[in-house]
Amino acid sequence: MGIGMTIKQSGCKWGMLAAGVAGLIQLCSSAAIAQSLEPQSTASSPVALTMNDRYLWSVNMDSDSVSVMDTASNTIVETIPVGSEPNSLAISPDGSRVFVTNAAANTVTVLAVTEKNNGSLKVEYKKNASDNGQVVVGAEPRSVVVTPDSKWVFVANASQDTIVGLSASSADIKSVFDLRNSECNVGNRERHFQPRSMAISEDGKFLYVSRFLSYTTEFGVQRDDFGKEGVVCKLEINSDQSGNGELAFSGVIRMQSRFSGFMDANGEATYAFPNQLQRMVIHGDKLYLPNIGASPTGPQRFDVNTQSLVNIIADVGGAESDYDAINLHLGGRDPESGQQELYFANPWAMAFTKPYGQVGSAYVVSAGSDILVKLTVTETGDLRFTQDEDTTRYIDLNDPDNFATNGSRAGKNPIGIAISRDGATAYVLNYVSRNISIVDLNADQVVEVVATESLPEPGSLEERILVGAEMFYSSRGNFEKPEGAPGSNRNRLSEKGRQNCASCHSGGLTDGVIWQFATGPRKTLAVNGTFDPTNPQVHKIINASAIFDEVEDADFNTRLVSSAGYLEFALPCIETDPVAGVTESKIDPDHGLVLGDWNNFELAACVMNAFARPNGNRAQPFVRLPGSNVDVKAHDALIDWQRYAIRTPNAPMTAQQLQEHGIDAVGAPDEIELQAGAELFVEAGCSQCHNGGSWTTSRKDFVSPPEPEWVATESGAIGANPAQYLYQYLVDIGSFNLNVAGAGNQIAGYPEKGGVETDSAGRAALGYDHNNDGKGTGYNVASILGAFNLPPFYHNGACETLSCVLADEIHRSAGLPDGMADVLVSEESRRLLVRFLESIDEQTPILD
Repeated sequence: MGIGMTIKQSGCKWGMLAAGVAGLIQLCSSAAIAQSLEPQSTASSPVALTMNDRYLWSVNMDSDSVSVMDTASNTIVETIPVGSEPNSLAISPDGSRVFVTNAAANTVTVLAVTEKNNGSLKVEYKKNASDNGQVVVGAEPRSVVVTPDSKWVFVANASQDTIVGLSASSADIKSVFDLRNSECNVGNRERHFQPRSMAISEDGKFLYVSRFLSYTTEFGVQRDDFGKEGVVCKLEINSDQSGNGELAFSGVIRMQSRFSGFMDANGEATYAFPNQLQRMVIHGDKLYLPNIGASPTGPQRFDVNTQSLVNIIADVGGAESDYDAINLHLGGRDPESGQQELYFANPWAMAFTKPYGQVGSAYVVSAGSDILVKLTVTETGDLRFTQDEDTTRYIDLNDPDNFATNGSRAGKNPIGIAISRDGATAYVLNYVSRNISIVDLNADQVVEVVATESLPEPGSLEERILVGAEMFYSSRGNFEKPEGAPGSNRNRLSEKGRQNCASCHSGGLTDGVIWQFATGPRKTLAVNGTFDPTNPQVHKIINASAIFDEVEDADFNTRLVSSAGYLEFALPCIETDPVAGVTESKIDPDHGLVLGDWNNFELAACVMNAFARPNGNRAQPFVRLPGSNVDVKAHDALIDWQRYAIRTPNAPMTAQQLQEHGIDAVGAPDEIELQAGAELFVEAGCSQCHNGGSWTTSRKDFVSPPEPEWVATESGAIGANPAQYLYQYLVDIGSFNLNVAGAGNQIAGYPEKGGVETDSAGRAALGYDHNNDGKGTGYNVASILGAFNLPPFYHNGACETLSCVLADEIHRSAGLPDGMADVLVSEESRRLLVRFLESIDEQTPILD
């Protein structure tokens, strides 16, 4: 099926779309598109302008399509079907091609823009028109870039750990670069690189690709501000006419922890390492990487755990170096007159208003806070706050008190930005609200909002899921409030927009950080394994020490991690079902999704705890989507989003699957190896603990609250953590103090990287029977669904690879009957089992 188009204006014409695709569209000939502009660096993004700024292309992740907006009229002129879950696109500089990565489909959709004899243009699926132009490239394509000469296209496959090179003209795959087994994968070739963002230098000679999650430095350990480093790999592009666009390793740039600008509760400086490197952009001789900085050293507090960083690498194309970083949160401390104090969670993308060498501005997308953060850019590309060291301007895309940004005009969860070449207009793509905010950068205000996808049917499950996505991705939260109802219905999801669920659980997965939490060193758990995908009504017990029995208990994280926690003095409280004798509480009334009573934001609940008082089905705020007449329960919607909407990443495609599509299978697993690994999984007893749809035996099999005798503590043990836990869910595999330096529990052959077993108050962590009552040693069995994409491993990050996990003899033998020999003694058997573990996704047959 072709998508034919003709256009007229500046060498362009209007025309009808081909049969089967309704509507009109206007695009320009390659000559008009190029406009004799000099080549520019290129980068991947979910939203992009054509070179003449006439058309804006954007992805629609929920409807598997891309939209084209005419910027002259600010109207969507066409929506084109692509593959499943499109998340980035690139337009060739000559305007002849648009490439869209479809993460869930393992494909790229190629749209060709060609000039007809009459001067008009035709846009069609370049290949596989019956399948929306999709070309198989590898597992989880997340980023795509085109060289400035429009000759080559490169696609980063996050699960496959490869970069695939395609001919831009033919869309044929010409090269494959194996990141995992290259010098890019510093520290350990068995680490999962997870390439997420790419950019190409202005001269087209070099491609830069970021490692999404950060790993420990050579001597670094988990749970430490200085323990990890961000990595960008530099690859040289073979652009010779006789070449096939091959990539060659050229260097690695390491980005270290830097002073965050904030002090902890003890008055000591905190530092943050760059993490979750989702996007990058080149400006002049510098490379900019907005990211969520992590500062895991305790004591944990809402303002010192995640930071809003933009890291800068200098001397692009030369001897690159870790040049600088700016923490955007510092610019929120003293807002401009008339602005509320807000912070800038989850910096996800950025763009510039002026060419390099001119003083201008940069705008950074704060995906969590629904904000555009404005920065001043010096002639040399340095970033400064617009006013002073604690004040920078921001543009609120989701202000309920501003007509331009409320209701259907609210911009929720911005994920991408494109700025016109004259620097006057920004186009911001908002995922949750399914629209584009158009911003006048001369006035720094939203002037129009254009819908890109329709909202769900009122009252539908899809509507609840979208409200749940809003709760997950927002660091603020705006809720329905009946006229005259007391209290504040704003900014309940964190302290002044500091962070949201996605700050640590990107896409519902993990940031890979080991935090010094209230119960000890704890890895951010991926939420994809919480609910059984084969039976979404079943969920596991929560947290490594089984301290929660309900998913709703995560409201404690909103209150105690993302906000200031309990009040110093008790205030009057309220309960829908009054608790005898309790009339005051230190629970904060201004944060969280558990209310004391419906529509009452003034008084907090009187009682909140992990077990005795269930937190499911409690009073909660409502959200009403634009155009709907249904008030959706916000907390229930958040649970439904986790239950139905989190997708486990696809496993790496096998060698046979890749070869079927003519792709070099370098680094890919062989299907025979996977079968052998699956057999070893059962033979070694792994399925004794890791079974069912969530690949864990940790399943809630009771109605809350649990029986009192199931709940234990380490009471009586001096200096031990006092938290309650469900002891029967703990399994001892000898992992307390595992791989912790000097603890005497090292995994042979692997460095001691594990986080020290103390909690945020310095007490002995949960995971050990400190009071000798026969309870407390061990941990809740983790889900291994999608484990390959969820490093590190163990509660304290003792291992950064699955090979390390299987080198732990106590662990790998835990499921064997007494007296049975270890079947994983040989390196080859462990290698095969690792291959299988890396292949576990939602399509993997369950091995019970």
